[in-house]
Amino acid sequence: MLTMILIVLATGLIIGGTLWGLLAWALVGWIKVAVGFGGLLLATVVNFFLYWTLWPHRPFEDDDE
Repeated sequence: MLTMILIVLATGLIIGGTLWGLLAWALVGWIKVAVGFGGLLLATVVNFFLYWTLWPHRPFEDDDE
């Protein structure tokens, strides 16, 4: 449960902060694209890290095959 909350909050804060930055700063077009893509990439990496470290999963030794 805690992992799901962290993933949702982390995504919301990172994407929200990126959108706030895009709206607040007067940036050139290609820099806006870079900042937006960077925020999306950062949120994806943080979510993957939280999922991989905190989500309960079986060890690979338990596979029947």
